[in-house]
Amino acid sequence: MDFPVCPACRQSVLDDDAEDCPFCGASMKAKPGAKPAAVAAKPAAATAKPVGVKAGPGKPTLPGDDFPFEAELTSGKSAIQAMPNPTKQRTLQIICPMCDTPGYVAPTAAGQDVRCANAKCVMPVFTAPSPKKKEEAPPPPPPKSNNLLFVGGVTVVLGLAILGGVFYLNSLPQGPKVVVSKGMSDEDKELLAEMTGKGKKAVPVKPVKSEEKELNGDPAAPNAVAEISANDLIKSALKQMKESCLEKKQRSKPFSRQMTAEANAITGNVAAAHEDLAQLLKAGSDFSYYQIAPLLELFWADLSAGNKKEAAKSLALATAEVPKIPKFGRTRLEIAGRLAAALVAAGQSQDASKLLEDFHAADSDAQLAARLQIATDGKVAPLTNSFSVLPWKFPQSVAATASLIARGQNESAAAWAAGQANEDAKAECVAFWAEDLTHRKAAEGETDVKGAIVAAVKTLPPALEARVWARAGCGRSLVKDQAGANAAIKLAREKLAQISVPEQPTMPDFKLTDRFKRPTAAPLLQAATAAAEIAFLQAQSADTKTGAESSLDLALSFMDATAPSLAAAQERHAEADQLGPTRLRERLKAELKINDAVARQAANKFNNSLDDIMKASQQRFDIEKQIMSRLRGAGVGLNTKVWIIVNSRTTADDINKRDNFLATSLAGELVQGLQGTPEEQAIIGAWNAEGKKGPIPRPVAVEFNELLKTNVAAAVEFIQKSEASSSQREEILLRAASRLPAMDKLQIAFQFISKLDDKEIVVREDCYLLAAALGAQRGQAGAVWKQVAHVNQHTEKIAICRGLIAGLKAAGTQPEQVLDMASLP
Repeated sequence: MDFPVCPACRQSVLDDDAEDCPFCGASMKAKPGAKPAAVAAKPAAATAKPVGVKAGPGKPTLPGDDFPFEAELTSGKSAIQAMPNPTKQRTLQIICPMCDTPGYVAPTAAGQDVRCANAKCVMPVFTAPSPKKKEEAPPPPPPKSNNLLFVGGVTVVLGLAILGGVFYLNSLPQGPKVVVSKGMSDEDKELLAEMTGKGKKAVPVKPVKSEEKELNGDPAAPNAVAEISANDLIKSALKQMKESCLEKKQRSKPFSRQMTAEANAITGNVAAAHEDLAQLLKAGSDFSYYQIAPLLELFWADLSAGNKKEAAKSLALATAEVPKIPKFGRTRLEIAGRLAAALVAAGQSQDASKLLEDFHAADSDAQLAARLQIATDGKVAPLTNSFSVLPWKFPQSVAATASLIARGQNESAAAWAAGQANEDAKAECVAFWAEDLTHRKAAEGETDVKGAIVAAVKTLPPALEARVWARAGCGRSLVKDQAGANAAIKLAREKLAQISVPEQPTMPDFKLTDRFKRPTAAPLLQAATAAAEIAFLQAQSADTKTGAESSLDLALSFMDATAPSLAAAQERHAEADQLGPTRLRERLKAELKINDAVARQAANKFNNSLDDIMKASQQRFDIEKQIMSRLRGAGVGLNTKVWIIVNSRTTADDINKRDNFLATSLAGELVQGLQGTPEEQAIIGAWNAEGKKGPIPRPVAVEFNELLKTNVAAAVEFIQKSEASSSQREEILLRAASRLPAMDKLQIAFQFISKLDDKEIVVREDCYLLAAALGAQRGQAGAVWKQVAHVNQHTEKIAICRGLIAGLKAAGTQPEQVLDMASLP
């Protein structure tokens, strides 16, 4: 039975003969989009609008997708435009939850729809926050009116109509599944039954055995416990997820449906997973790409069961949604990496390569997306950056390699890694595969894997071969096989020895600046990366620490050869700026003995060449800083060695050998790593000698983690007020959320996550999922399950349940080791 639909607000109207919409007052005979009648009184319902947040599954908020009576008009055409700069009238600052762009509107816009100041924002309309209002006394009760009798009569009629509709739908003959586009869905009927209490049976839930103490009560009060099986916990978690999906007020129903579909897929509830996907589609075509992750879980389940036909169907449906994936945000990169792994497993490596080419990125979002995929796709592990000294150039390709390994597709992973067209991508993927291979085989009692690695690296240049062998040695170091690690070090150093170190270029004379030819940086960067990886491996053992210091020097020497020092380049740039265009031409004219026309051309070449030198010098400086920052805390640590380098370069008399690393975050990192030593005082003295004001800033991650030990609320306040970028803050929070459960401090993890501001709700969900998974994996499923009752947001309940199920599935396995776990900030 189809109900009439209002052409203005799209609400279903139960009265077939209604002339005006009882919801908005519009004429039922008007054209679609007609405005409601002016005399019609609107119901006093909340006018929530979609709140845009970072694009990706679980990111945008949408009105209830499961209930057609809840739909709202959210076109945003009348939204107030925010401007990038404040004025006397525009004093209220607002932050776009989609792209984090600040804007300014008049204070009267508070609580109204506003449009983001960023013209390129993909979801620009959101509601400006309203100022907090003081509590007011409740209004006096209205006088009695005969209208009450009328309203009561209408309510009875509507109730009878709804129940009649339910009876009619339930009386339909059973047969093949029929898609009903309008009317009451199965979930609507289920909700109605729950609201009336009919057909609802009490489900006994056994208490959960746990060693955890109450989170929100007396710290000394133990839980009342009895055992509950993992299967019963999973059933309870799935039931909770389903109930949360039915809740009207929540951040994102598409996210809820996506997580629930994933959970059903990995637990073998295929029919339920498809039901969730069907409900997800009610959100509209803009959110249909949320299906990709659950469809991939269905693909892997069918593939492992040998059901290739069903696996192919799921994969085809997932790939069909690729055009709808947003072009911005971290989540798009997670989707791309996971989908690429599935394509490779299905024998579609070329399609996987094309996909990652279209979604290629190497920024901080791409690095974090790759590490999250490595930690959660097909397994449960802490979030770490120990897989590479420097950031990957092709992070999603590496993540796809990791997913294949985690899914048991080792041969496909090896073929994918060795088949990369770009040699840097190939080295990064093969290095990850080789480290896993040596680690896994050693754990299985097999140590002779040299032949497989030799075959994989045979087409790589020596520097990239050396990098692979260094990471293969890391796999041996993980299982305390020092002999195997030493053998890998030897092979890596032999390969790197084939590359000579060029002399460091210096800034040319002023008049010859335009003729400067800087060396090709790519092979030198490859060599520097290999030397840094060797140093990282050598730093894991006190026996090879001296060699690590030599390898660090070699890495910096390769980088030094890529460009003049940043200090020298900056000095030349400042000199040219001081001269200005006219005086620059005159100076070049005099020194080169040329005429005006030629001097004008020389000045243009001078500026272009100087810009190239500045970029190359800045890159050299940044990469050297990254290498030293990474190695100063690796294994036994190279803090003292790094301080010697920083001090000598900061105070060098020759500007071509001078770089002020003391002005970077290295100063705070070194003070942290050298506490209580004479070097600490030397660093503080050098800092003061540079004329710096105040104490040396401590690393944000270190300060946050130390506060977590004593004052969780202060830690959260600190990280939210810090100057860290949004991606840095997310990484710090996610790493803490995964490291604390791995250290059996799950309660602290839940406490700090729960205190994050509502503006961080998407990060809260990610943190809850990660912490819950690792906690459940380590035998604390009871404490995880209890946390569901302590959160109010339904998307967070679902995230915890999703993590709980993943952790229970991985129970009995230990989170993978990482070489630098103890030194991670």
